[in-house]
Order: sequence, then C-alpha cells, then structure tokens
Amino acid sequence: MCDTCGCGSGTNPVRISRPGEPEQHHDDEHHDDNNHPHSHGHHHDHDHSHDHDQSHEHDHSHDSSRQRLIRVEEDILGKNNLLASRNSGYFEAKRVVALNLMSSPGSGKTTLLEKSIVALEGKRPVAVIEGDQQTMNDAERIHQTGAPVVQVNTGNGCHLDADMIRQALDRLQLQENSLLFIENVGNLVCPSLFELGEKNRIVIISVTEGEDK
Repeated sequence: MCDTCGCGSGTNPVRISRPGEPEQHHDDEHHDDNNHPHSHGHHHDHDHSHDHDQSHEHDHSHDSSRQRLIRVEEDILGKNNLLASRNSGYFEAKRVVALNLMSSPGSGKTTLLEKSIVALEGKRPVAVIEGDQQTMNDAERIHQTGAPVVQVNTGNGCHLDADMIRQALDRLQLQENSLLFIENVGNLVCPSLFELGEKNRIVIISVTEGEDK
C-alpha cells in the first residue's frame, strides 16, 4: 500500500502491549495486499513488422497493472474506513473524544502528551495509545505520568490503522467521558490516509531544523 516508505515490506508482526504486561501479536491483514503483481507483458518478436502490436500489448499490460493497484488500494482503505466508523461509534457511545496526533519523527508528540496529561489531571480522564514501529519507549514515558497507555508496535508498518486501534481499545478499557490521545507513528505521509475513528487530527510541526522546514 505505502510504496513511498516501504510499509509492509517485511515480516515483523504487529505487537500490542501495556508496560509491564505480556505482548499480544496481531495479524495485520491489510499489508498482505502489498504484493501486487506487475506483469509488464514483454513480447519479443524478431519480426520487425509487428513492432506496433508489441507496443500496444505492452501499454495494455501497464494499464491493467495500474487498475489492479487502484482496486487493491480502494479495498484496503474501504475496509479500514468501515472499521474506523465502528471505532467512532464506540467513542460516541462512551462520550470519548479521540485525537490523532501526527508529526515527523522527533517533533515532540510524546513531550506534548506528557505535559497535557499533567495539565488535565483531576479535570478529565486521559488515556493514550502509542504507535511506534519497534520500541516501548514512548509508552514507558506515558506510563510514568500515571495515565493508562497501550503500545502498538507496527513492525514494518509506517502508520496505525483502525483495526490496530480496535485491538488496543480491548486492552485499554476506556472510562466514559475521557480524552483519548492516539500518538501515530512518526510519519507525515501514510498516517494521513488511514482514518482511525478519531474526532480530530492534530499535526505537530517542529522547526528545530530551521524555519524553512
């Protein structure tokens, strides 16, 4: 799906866990569709009188591959949007406001969450879903604030999806009328394509590398 960053080009499983608890492995099916057949239909004919037919056949094969790719992407996003709608219904039923935080790596999402949790203490229940490809570092930091947190390690995936959120919610057990922060994987490309069921999205932009960034 995510050709830009190679999402899903590997076998690392998705892991869902809470600090200090055993991990749960999650079979993320939508990445299996990344193996798109790319048949280019090369036709080698030494009779030069058929050059025009060879070119036409080659173009037709490319069109067919592009059409298959579009259909697969539509199927993936359609399935994800359905699950996101279910997540949204769950949030509405529990009066939970879910916010999807996105940024480039190292822009300060976790630091902002730490400070926000402290500022909201005693005002509203707060919970966090952390997205990261491999580590538990961010979840451990949030755990130190006392807020409930679930870590989703996406393995080779470059973004969270609605099904990962659904499974994380099973471990989180949200209180009613709470605020749920979803810290997406550090990436400004693919996370924008995948709805999670959130109420709003928050994009954090770091200018530490210069005002032109």
